[in-house]
Amino acid sequence: MSDSILDAHADALRDEYRSGATSPVEVLELTLARVEARNPAVNAIAHLDTPGAHAAAQASARRWADGTPLSPLDGVPVTIKDSVNAIGMPWRHGCAANADLPDARVDAPPAARLKEAGAVILGKTTMPDFGMMAAGVSSLYGITRNPWDTSRSTGGSSSGAGAALAAGIGFGAVGSDIAGSVRLPAGHCGLVALKPTQGRIPHTAPSTMRSAGPMGRTVDDVMDMFEVLSRPDTRDLWSLAPETSPDSREVLSPKGLRIGVLTELGAGFGADDQVLSVVEDAAAILRDAGADVSAMPPVFSDDPYPALDRLFQVRAATELESIRADLQPLVHQAIRQWCAPAAGYRATDFARDGEAVARSAERMRVACASFDYVIAPVLPVVGFAAEDCGLDPAYPLAHCGFTAWFNQTAQPASALCFGMSTGMPVGIQVIGPRFADREVLRLTKWLEQNRPVTIAWPAPVAAVSTGGGN
Repeated sequence: MSDSILDAHADALRDEYRSGATSPVEVLELTLARVEARNPAVNAIAHLDTPGAHAAAQASARRWADGTPLSPLDGVPVTIKDSVNAIGMPWRHGCAANADLPDARVDAPPAARLKEAGAVILGKTTMPDFGMMAAGVSSLYGITRNPWDTSRSTGGSSSGAGAALAAGIGFGAVGSDIAGSVRLPAGHCGLVALKPTQGRIPHTAPSTMRSAGPMGRTVDDVMDMFEVLSRPDTRDLWSLAPETSPDSREVLSPKGLRIGVLTELGAGFGADDQVLSVVEDAAAILRDAGADVSAMPPVFSDDPYPALDRLFQVRAATELESIRADLQPLVHQAIRQWCAPAAGYRATDFARDGEAVARSAERMRVACASFDYVIAPVLPVVGFAAEDCGLDPAYPLAHCGFTAWFNQTAQPASALCFGMSTGMPVGIQVIGPRFADREVLRLTKWLEQNRPVTIAWPAPVAAVSTGGGN
């Protein structure tokens, strides 16, 4: 059987299962062969759980043969990020200092939901140390590379999830997003992703800033993941009650919608012309379809990022200090140097920074409140080198301005490739009001159907040395 089914939508895969033309076991074998052929070029897979995937595929094949699949994800190959606990799999958080930790003995909510749905979890994907770098550089895994051009970055921190999907490995992935970490790899790699309303997708440890989020090659595939992952879990105290809006897969027509176009933050990295051109293309298409499209003025008069960055520094320093002293030098040097000043911050400094971030988040929320939806860049540039820790090596999250503030406002924000520049994908975000996750995805689907480019996925096969990350 040809492996071309791996490049189709998951709907086509389910049709094959339903008709008996193929089975989850056959699809798993094709997927494992693709991992062997393509992963060496991109270094996306942190851990391959072949026995567990085989067991899940065999159980799914029996259900499909009986006509009793558990969900649309039954038998569908997916991956989860290194930071998502899953029984019997390693949790390393991208860090060489964690290389000898015992395997997980509990399923985090995203892994539990996928297993309940019958998905075939291939294994875990790579990430940078502590998830505190918006790039694919890790002290443990080395460099994760972009399938579109292996000299370029995948972004981060769900770097392996982005590389795997763009390389045709799996139909969906679970990443996590604290400052853009599912949207940024989606932007770099030409994918679709959703940072949900905080609490909509349960995760542990509970957080008002970080969310697990679905990633895929199409909006429909991300919708499938969202419906499974968003089922409540009492272990996350921020977990929301079940969705009340219908699970509609119909596109949301932009006719009559008020759409804001956010291209200037007023501080930090500004968007390059190539990125602005793609956002303007999206604005023009929405306008032509009957939306009331307006440019948003810059949101900030003073740079809000330093306070947010200090909160991130404290988070990273706290994790660093939890590691045994003799192992701390194994943490990536860029992370150690960046978070070192946090050792000198006082509790009152942290409280003031938290208040400053809350004020900035409210400013962003108010700026968006005049519109039904907002579109914006995912990142300010088309990309950067695979070996780079970010646009500013001293501040590895500094280029996340267009994404990070929607973690603070708790709004749902999707990412969608809407153009190409010099052979690389360029993504846009669709941001909606809190709790409008499904509507954001439906508008993203409309944009997907009306974008001016057709995605022809790369097939990276040349071996590339991934080197050390330190």
